[in-house]
This record gives sequence, C-alpha cells and structure tokens, in this order.
Amino acid sequence: MAVTVVVLVAFFALGCADEPTQDITFDKNSAPDEVFADFVTQESDSGMAQWRLTAPHAKRYKDKKLIVLEKPTIEFYDENGAVRTTLDSDNGEYYEDRRDLLAYGNVVVKSVDGDVLETDSLLWDNKKGKILSHSFVKLTRGRDVITGYGMECNDDLNSVDIKRDVKATVIDEDGEIVP
Repeated sequence: MAVTVVVLVAFFALGCADEPTQDITFDKNSAPDEVFADFVTQESDSGMAQWRLTAPHAKRYKDKKLIVLEKPTIEFYDENGAVRTTLDSDNGEYYEDRRDLLAYGNVVVKSVDGDVLETDSLLWDNKKGKILSHSFVKLTRGRDVITGYGMECNDDLNSVDIKRDVKATVIDEDGEIVP
C-alpha cells in the first residue's frame, strides 16, 4: 500500500514538472456562504419601488455583509413606478448593511431621456440617493459629450456635477461643433 502511494505521488510530481509551482492556501473566509443564480433585491418606500438590483450570478459573504455580483443591473424607478434609469456593469459589490452598490467594469448608465453615462467604476450611495465616481466619466446628451474626472449625480442623470478636467463637445442644430 505504501509503495503504491509513493509511486502515485512520484508519478504526479513528474507529470507536473513543467507546470509552474505555486503555494496554494485556502482561506476559509474567502469562500462564499451562499451562491445565487438570478439574484434580485429591491428597495421600496411606502410600498413604492425605488430601485431593483438583479444579477445572473451572485456570491454572498455574510460576515462581510457583502454580495459580489456578476453582470449586475440596477433599475431606478420614478414616482409612478416606471423605470427612469438603468445601470449595467461587468461586476459589482452590494453592501447589504448600507444597501450601496459599487459597480465596476464597463459601467453604463442610461436614462429614459437618452442620456448615457460611461465610466469604469462608480458607487450608488443609497442613503444620499446619488451616483458617485472618482474615475474618468463620459456623459452623452443627444449629440453633446462632456468628459472629466470625478462625478456626482442623481439617479435620473438630470443633475450631473463633473468635478475636474471637464471638457465638452457641443454640437449645434446644424451639426457644427460650438467653440
């Protein structure tokens, strides 16, 4: 029996000789407590939906009060319950205790008015009811484009404050760039 184990270990070691070696440690705290398919959570006030967060895959870490999301989408609703803005990203982190969403990787926010906000990362601050970013942002309104770094805005994109290095390309009715 001992010879068989030694032979198997030697065979395995020889078979992996060309592979790079790496220390593998397992941190039991890094494993999720729950894994979800078709994750959904929603915020409401007096029975009216404020927003709805969905993701095809999610991992929950109870001790951290964190849900890590793949391809999250959050829809923000107006006072009549209609979707007014949709936020999509490659990944996200939903903080259960604050009900905030950190979205990152190809973040795109689209309003029903046609405004489009693009960035690599942003935070939905639920308590403030604001979208915040320290990253490069690009806001497209019709044919006009505004870019810069750092931003704060409402979830409907009506009031957007870009913090620094602001540049704008404004197109007039004739399709000409306004200086």
